[in-house]
Amino acid sequence: MRSLLPACLALGLPLVALVASAQPNTGPYPIDNGLAATVVGTPAEYKAELPENLNFEVRSLEPLVERPTPTTLRYARPLQYLRVIRDEPAPLAFVIAGTGASALSSKCVMLSSALYQAGYSVACLPSPTSVTFMLGAAQYPVPGRMRTDVDDLYRLMQAVRDDLDAKTRVTGYALTGWSLGATEAAFIARHDAEAGVFDFSRVLLLNPAVDVWASVQRMDRLLADNLEGGIDGIPAFVARGLGGLKQLYSSGDPIRFNEDFLYRAYRTQSPHRGDIAAIVGLAFRLSLANMAFAADVITHADVIVPENVDLGPYDSLDPYIKRSFEMSFDDYFERLLVPYWNRDGRDVSREQIIAEADLRGIADYLAGNTDIGVFTSEDDPILNADEIAFLRETFGKRARIRPHGGHMGNLASANTVAALQQFFSRGAP
Repeated sequence: MRSLLPACLALGLPLVALVASAQPNTGPYPIDNGLAATVVGTPAEYKAELPENLNFEVRSLEPLVERPTPTTLRYARPLQYLRVIRDEPAPLAFVIAGTGASALSSKCVMLSSALYQAGYSVACLPSPTSVTFMLGAAQYPVPGRMRTDVDDLYRLMQAVRDDLDAKTRVTGYALTGWSLGATEAAFIARHDAEAGVFDFSRVLLLNPAVDVWASVQRMDRLLADNLEGGIDGIPAFVARGLGGLKQLYSSGDPIRFNEDFLYRAYRTQSPHRGDIAAIVGLAFRLSLANMAFAADVITHADVIVPENVDLGPYDSLDPYIKRSFEMSFDDYFERLLVPYWNRDGRDVSREQIIAEADLRGIADYLAGNTDIGVFTSEDDPILNADEIAFLRETFGKRARIRPHGGHMGNLASANTVAALQQFFSRGAP
């Protein structure tokens, strides 16, 4: 038994939780393997102390676009966001979720709690790659073109602002996001510099992709290179992980599937690097499959579900799920995204789509705006050394690049949360 982490992924374990230890350890992040850090997250003893029992509210908005909801996607209605509002006048911070995440994800809760503690009201928005966003907010429901995804997010942010209670007094606006949401936040800030709707006081990018397309190809390779048997090997991969669970709860104590459990598993089981890499790649593929299936069904693309098939509520999805999981990001790009932008009179090249999602295209803006910062890790698996160097050179002292932490593995740590709160406190109106 070399790893039980696949079992944890299969069971849908959160990578970030809200509950922290009473006295968090503020020492260096303890996991020196970037892939392992990405899976394990922040061990309990290192987590920040954050307020509990906040008055979170899940808000539903009227669709920003009108389109029929396919029967098989009804679960993703309505369009929702998460907010927590301070009683006194305060700035409002928008949080943009990462790939595939809804506004109700654990990272939204954690970041909202941290920002609330720093004196902000907070609104967390779903990712444009989530099905709820694709149905209710996307003018073009095939995610992946940065320019239009940003336009849709900007419109949603204005709808959220207009949804505030009349008694809520907003003194200014700030912005953050994680992973793909961080990259989108950078482009939103650039857009707002011209549109002037929010005039963000502070913008923080948490583990952004520099070149989105290069990053997702790295995630594709993690799965292709490390999952024996390809997609057909997933059941055996998960079963192998489940087989080691007995070693960790043979004492009969109740088991809690959280970061502390994963950290214990990592320390005691010595999982193979290939297994951990496969988990990271598989997590990405789960998000991609969901997005690709929804995009195909909404636009009748005839790639996953045949155009003449109208799926009903009791129809089996098995063959379409398999096709969705077999689709790599290159497949999505070439068979869904590019063809979508070259139909109905549109003409957008593959090269243009790729260039629009690269932070190097707005490097001068990022370098010159002292209100924008970035947090990431040198061992983040979505970045290479050149991209880390770009972030360090572009942001200078506004870049907090830690040696370890993987892709958001250290996000909930006491040190990261303290730095985040300090960054936003300096810009609070």
